[in-house]
Amino acid sequence: MLIKMHRRYPGLAGLLLATLLAGCTGLFGSVKYHPVITEQKSIPHVSVVVSYKADGIYQVQVRNNLSASVSLLWSSSAYVNTGGDTTRLIHIPNLNNFPADTSVVQIPSPIRRGGKFKTYFVGESWIDYSRRGVSPRPKDSESKAKIYLSFNIRDKRVYWTGDVTFVPDK
Repeated sequence: MLIKMHRRYPGLAGLLLATLLAGCTGLFGSVKYHPVITEQKSIPHVSVVVSYKADGIYQVQVRNNLSASVSLLWSSSAYVNTGGDTTRLIHIPNLNNFPADTSVVQIPSPIRRGGKFKTYFVGESWIDYSRRGVSPRPKDSESKAKIYLSFNIRDKRVYWTGDVTFVPDK
C-alpha cells in the first residue's frame, strides 16, 4: 500500500512512513538507564555509599568513624547533570511522604561518632517525576553526572564526590 501511495503521493507516503517509524521507536526503542555511582573523592574516616533506588531517588548510607559528630548538609549538597546543570539535593526522610515545599532551608542530618545513617534524596528539579514514580532520563547518556554531598566536620565543610554513569537496562 505504501508503494502505491508513494507513486501517487510521494510526500504523503514518506510522512506516513516517518510517523509509523517514530511511533515504533517510542514504543520499542525507548531506552531506560540505571545510574551507577562511583566514589571519586572520599572523606577520611567517614564511609559514604550512594546507590540508586528508583524513579530518580538515591539512597545514601554514612558511617561516621570519627571521634566527633558530623552533619550531612543538605542545603549545600548538589547534583550536576550530564548537561552541566546543577540542582540541589532534597532530603527524603520518608519515601511515603515527600516534602511539600522544597524552597525552605533543609535541616542538616547529624551522625553521631561511631554512628550509622541511612536515608534518601532526590534532585530538586526532578522531584515531581519521583513523586509520580517516573524515572527522569539523562540529557546525555554518554556523559557522567556528579553528586556532591556536603558534610560539616569539625566546623569545616568537606565534600564527598561521586560520578554517576548511566548504563542501559537490559
